[in-house]
Amino acid sequence: MRPLTRPDAIYNCDICRDSHFVHPLREGGKPDYSRVVPCVCSEAQLWRDKMQAMLRLCELPPGTDHMTFENFVRRPGTEEAYGAALDVAGGEPHLVPDWLTLLGDSNRGKTHLLISTCRRWLSTGKPAHYSYVPLLLDELRRGFNAKGDQSYESRFDFFLNVPLLALDDLGTEQTTDWVREKLDTIIDYRIMHGLALVVNCNVPLKDLNFRIRSRLERGGRIVFIKAPEYVADEKKS
Repeated sequence: MRPLTRPDAIYNCDICRDSHFVHPLREGGKPDYSRVVPCVCSEAQLWRDKMQAMLRLCELPPGTDHMTFENFVRRPGTEEAYGAALDVAGGEPHLVPDWLTLLGDSNRGKTHLLISTCRRWLSTGKPAHYSYVPLLLDELRRGFNAKGDQSYESRFDFFLNVPLLALDDLGTEQTTDWVREKLDTIIDYRIMHGLALVVNCNVPLKDLNFRIRSRLERGGRIVFIKAPEYVADEKKS
């Protein structure tokens, strides 16, 4: 690779001479001056920038930095849910279901596992998005009066197609025909197109809208967390 800067100075990187880009070499070993590629010295910074951009896109709740698989307290009754979330977090196509529904009362670890799954996806360079369901619907409503990336069409398309969508507290939203239609469309579209989906519910599965319930039952694994309430300094688990 051929550096881009002059040779008569002292640089931190002897390959690119601190330009962070180089001309790649052709097959014969000569520089290709028509192209530039990132130097190896800039790859780490590019990766960090990418991770920060994806983390912002994921929109994880503030105060949840501790919610990782490594910090999850594995108690009797949480083993199946923990293993199922790890399976989805691995993202291996055709090996495990890409859709997971976690059921159980509050403070059983559902949100912790949901966010842990998002963080594991992000750590491998794959985009993910966390949504608290009532706020997702509010965001769509606000989009009717917005333009660009915040418009209804743009945000709805994002929820449909982001590689991993994590829906927290499904069933707590105010139910209307419009709400049922939007949630049903998001869930059905993702299942039909093989896009990963993780859902948490504090309500029994039978209390969900029939169409949504049938899609969750059809599209992946359903796990009920039987563990007792976990009391700790977590704001939400």
